[in-house]
Amino acid sequence: MSRIGLIGLGNAGGPLGRRLLDKGHQLDVYDLNPQAMAAMGKLGATPVASAREATTDVTITALPSSVEVMAAVEGEQGILAGIRPGSLLIDLSGTDPDCARDLQKKVKERGGEFLGGTLHADGAPAVTIPKGLLSIVIGGNRETIAGCESILKDLAQKVLCLPEPWMPKSLKIGVIMMATANSIIVTEILTWLAAQGIEPRLFLEVQRGTGSNESASRIAQFFKRKKNYGGALSNSYKDLRQALKVAADLQLPLPFTSHAHQVQEAGRAQGLARTPSPDAIGTVYEKMTGIDLSQAVLEEERSFPEPEEPKVIYL
Repeated sequence: MSRIGLIGLGNAGGPLGRRLLDKGHQLDVYDLNPQAMAAMGKLGATPVASAREATTDVTITALPSSVEVMAAVEGEQGILAGIRPGSLLIDLSGTDPDCARDLQKKVKERGGEFLGGTLHADGAPAVTIPKGLLSIVIGGNRETIAGCESILKDLAQKVLCLPEPWMPKSLKIGVIMMATANSIIVTEILTWLAAQGIEPRLFLEVQRGTGSNESASRIAQFFKRKKNYGGALSNSYKDLRQALKVAADLQLPLPFTSHAHQVQEAGRAQGLARTPSPDAIGTVYEKMTGIDLSQAVLEEERSFPEPEEPKVIYL
């Protein structure tokens, strides 16, 4: 099995590390949190003293945003200082498209290869990632992707491959834009119905009963907001901020995304940054309108499918 460097042991990086170790890979790990490194060390990984020391033939970054990634990349003890000709950096962090382009250029200048990717897990990463119940969207040179297919298949059920490293970053932001929009419109509809004396759960039951399965699925996602299956408000806030920055650079108006970002700002102002995003949005509307949405909740647990043979698909 491969020796892999993993930088970032947080909500996504920690589970990724456990998955790689379970698959038999040797793992060098680095994180600013010594407790996280110690915990991974007990599982068989090798904690090291810097991002540079964690940089091997194949290095994976799993950090919150472009800020943390660039801090890990630059400097005498950074990733770039450890990149050698032929080595590969795979960024699975919450970075934006411009950061991916910048990383690709810097790594190429050092003679290395770069892939930009995103993680897509329908559930809490601590549950889904160790079981391999996720998809990875990866972008970059096709031959480079093919060379690390075995590692990607060890991590995910499905690997979707794109031609450029920045593309997965834009597409993931688009996913978050849609999810946030869904949470806001469902919240507004339920608030409107509840204000008329209609129990919110009836809306879900009518959608299911009439065969509107796609709508019912989106509504059910909001109803399960207390289960913390999605990311925190701070994560989706970061993604919408990135979306609006790209739009500003392109001189592209995004009026609804701007409105959604303001709803997120209201949630942050109310101390809800670490609350699951749909739950935070629901709370914002409750405080804004005085309408109680506590009945718009499903307590049923999410079931997870059995792992299948991993697939790699080139788009």
